Amino acid sequence: MNSSFSTYNPGDNRQSTYCYNGTDVLINKENIRDAKALAEYEADITMIRQYELESERTVKGRFGTTHIKRIHRYIFQDVYPFAGKLRTEFIAKGSTPFCDSPFIKENLESLFRELKRENYLKGLSPEMFSKQAAYYMSELNMIHPFREGNGRSIREFMRQLALESNYIINWSLITKEVLLEAMITAVNKSTEPLTGCIYKSIENK
Repeated sequence: MNSSFSTYNPGDNRQSTYCYNGTDVLINKENIRDAKALAEYEADITMIRQYELESERTVKGRFGTTHIKRIHRYIFQDVYPFAGKLRTEFIAKGSTPFCDSPFIKENLESLFRELKRENYLKGLSPEMFSKQAAYYMSELNMIHPFREGNGRSIREFMRQLALESNYIINWSLITKEVLLEAMITAVNKSTEPLTGCIYKSIENK
């Protein structure tokens, strides 16, 4: 799911501190100043890192803030200097504001305490796992802890969480468009479509 580098609005037409001055191109390790070229480079590099995560389990953790930061850092380590670092500015997508940056950490920790109380969703049926996982996936999306790469990091976090319940999630079993629409619907309406996406993505139901 490639990024659109003008997707996020930092608010009040302010220049994002994450972008090159006068542009909406994210500052990157290769100093690529063209949005299309950066999107292509990012997609290629992160695809390799995501494959490594799936095949070699290069990142492990306890399903807390440190864990999701490690995932983000691993996926984007070759691209962005902010890989693995929580967002420090306000962003919105269209009319949807995400968690303001001063409250990201406390909201993550509160959500992960809730996940721990639910025993990391272990022992649930595929249907119940999908329903609860949709809730956490939607909440993580609304916190939007990183300046870029939230979707990929959240999907990998949820894939690893599913493994704890011996479920294998394969996100390629649904289209990117369907998943994106389900995430949008989960913002203000219902997590039911997202629940369906997760259920359809479980290979070993």
